[in-house]
Amino acid sequence: MDDVRDFKGVWIPREIWLSKELSMLEKVVLTEIASLDNESHCAAGNDYFAEFCNCSISAITKAIKHLQELGFIEQVDFDGR
Repeated sequence: MDDVRDFKGVWIPREIWLSKELSMLEKVVLTEIASLDNESHCAAGNDYFAEFCNCSISAITKAIKHLQELGFIEQVDFDGR
């Protein structure tokens, strides 16, 4: 995935960084989604995020579901993977 973006660093908005309703994993996942977002949105799968965050796919699934519930992200397409 690193070759599909012009990576120059990470900037986390204050409201995300200081949010008490987000876990640190959710903050990292949200930041990584934002860094991968382009014209075709973020196409990375849960397996990518699990490897990136060095955690289980189930932990990523839970984090992404919570981010969706809170309105931080939305699923715009799903191809079954």
